[in-house]
Amino acid sequence: MITRYCQRSLSAFIIALGISTVAVAQTDSIRREVEVVKAFAPTVKDADKINDSPVIKDEVFKKPDFNYSIDSRPVFSKLPVKDLQAATIVGKPAEKPGYGLIRAGAGNYNRPYGEIFFNNPTGKNTIFGLHGRHLSSYSKLNLKGGDRVKTPFSENEAEMFLKYMFRKSTLSVNLGVDHDGFRYYGYPGTDSIPLYINPKPEQSVKYGYLQGASQTFTKGGININLQNVYAAKDDPSAGFNFQYFRFGTKTGQREDYLKFEMNMNRPRDFISLLVDAGVEYSNTTNIYANIFEVLPVLTNRGQTWLFFKPAIYLGNETINLKAGFKSWVVAGLVDKAQFKISPNIRFNFAPVKEIINVFAGADGDYHHNHYFAVAYQNPFVIPTLTVNNHHEKYRIYGGFDGRISSKTNFKLQIDYSAFNNHPFYYLQGFRLQVHGINPPPTYTDNTFRVMYDDMNTLKFNGEITHYVGSKFNLLLSTNIYKYTMTNLTTPWHLPKWDANLSVNYAVTDRFSVAADFYAIGKREGLVMQTNTLWNPSITWETLQLSSSVVGQNYILDTAVDLNIRGNYDISRRFAVFAQLNNFGFQKYERWLGYPVQSFNFLGGISFSF
Repeated sequence: MITRYCQRSLSAFIIALGISTVAVAQTDSIRREVEVVKAFAPTVKDADKINDSPVIKDEVFKKPDFNYSIDSRPVFSKLPVKDLQAATIVGKPAEKPGYGLIRAGAGNYNRPYGEIFFNNPTGKNTIFGLHGRHLSSYSKLNLKGGDRVKTPFSENEAEMFLKYMFRKSTLSVNLGVDHDGFRYYGYPGTDSIPLYINPKPEQSVKYGYLQGASQTFTKGGININLQNVYAAKDDPSAGFNFQYFRFGTKTGQREDYLKFEMNMNRPRDFISLLVDAGVEYSNTTNIYANIFEVLPVLTNRGQTWLFFKPAIYLGNETINLKAGFKSWVVAGLVDKAQFKISPNIRFNFAPVKEIINVFAGADGDYHHNHYFAVAYQNPFVIPTLTVNNHHEKYRIYGGFDGRISSKTNFKLQIDYSAFNNHPFYYLQGFRLQVHGINPPPTYTDNTFRVMYDDMNTLKFNGEITHYVGSKFNLLLSTNIYKYTMTNLTTPWHLPKWDANLSVNYAVTDRFSVAADFYAIGKREGLVMQTNTLWNPSITWETLQLSSSVVGQNYILDTAVDLNIRGNYDISRRFAVFAQLNNFGFQKYERWLGYPVQSFNFLGGISFSF
């Protein structure tokens, strides 16, 4: 499958001849400390790139990525409550720990893969680790119009992490670099790529047409995190998180991003004071920041965010309430100063402890659409694009979760969200001045631009997990969405439903298999055709003033994706692995005009040391 672009952060954690896990469960998360003790046993856990508890991502299979919110959270899951967790398959404890793991393999679509993990406990309370990974593909795909185009991609990452545990707190330091490359290979609809568009560098610059042009994203940064991981709600605690990275592209954009956040909990008798506050800063160069200039020029966009999120918590494990608000003050070089506020309320009631829990609440969010967030959410946007911030004014939700049996958990939930200025991506059509061709020909630019609308979303969510020790676990989740737009007719690229099923099964102590099934309902993409000449800074606001604009809808078919993987331990040190991705042989489109690779496989061997 095509490389993932969704916002990621660096994290990978400890492996060798096998895994022995010590987990500390909390209300909202599960933290794991892993010690290498036997031949590597495959597990899969999505993780942020920069994380205070790095984990090993055992595999490289790519599930379909349809993220559409611009805060690195999937648009299909606006609810920031904890997900039901599936059990992790691990092997039986081995006798002797190791230091690391090397994996290497290859697959069709000319796909080499290599990964290395190294972990060294330098002291009783200190862990040091290194991780490096490469995955690439050098292949071609057939577009709907019949053109066969080059679709290479490359993913490279390197990171170092240091973790120090003292008293009840954990200090984590992560440094890492990502370098990803790809091509703008797509073209919408069933039309062929126009012959008079010559994808040479000088032609690309002249017309802004990036068909076949290459792009790279490079990100390097540091994350420092201090948290009291063992503190209960009635224990005083404090922590902080600091993040800085530098992001750059082959097309000349550069961004500096910094975020410092502090949190604390101060219990007093039956009530606790919770405070989350900090500052966030981004500065991007070489973009069209002021879209209302008559003759716009490439410039900088800087934003400074101050956020303050206080709340009180009262109650016990049976019934409790958190009540507060979230607030943001934002100012920038070209963005107007803004003050936003949203509620932050959640009520829980467990009439039968550990069997059934009823919850309800209201919250919201203000999304910082800085360049890195946009580029990794939709890598095929026009490189000079600026996306305005958008506000989820409120989200009202409610539901219940609990246990059907000792091995089966469930969750049912409904939530309703109201957005201001939500971004939607579309492709822009232009006419060209080509000598000897009259009337002037038209073509569609294959990089996305942005339009905005206010939107209300109603979402129905259901989840169920079933696990049998370390032998078998299953997760089933489904979501149904209903969108109400203010001005636009369609929420471009958003589905009406999605579902996924994940199954893990340890056949024997040496052999384990897993399968993931994903389905995303039909979506619609948009091409806006105008008679104006190509203009890199043309915006949705400008198009609305034109009477010559014609919109054309395209249906993106239902996407169905089945991935199967397995791992077999040959000996204490050697194991073989295999992954079969997109078993449905479907070249579905992630974005309009950009299909993914069809069935692909990857196999190889791993060595623990």
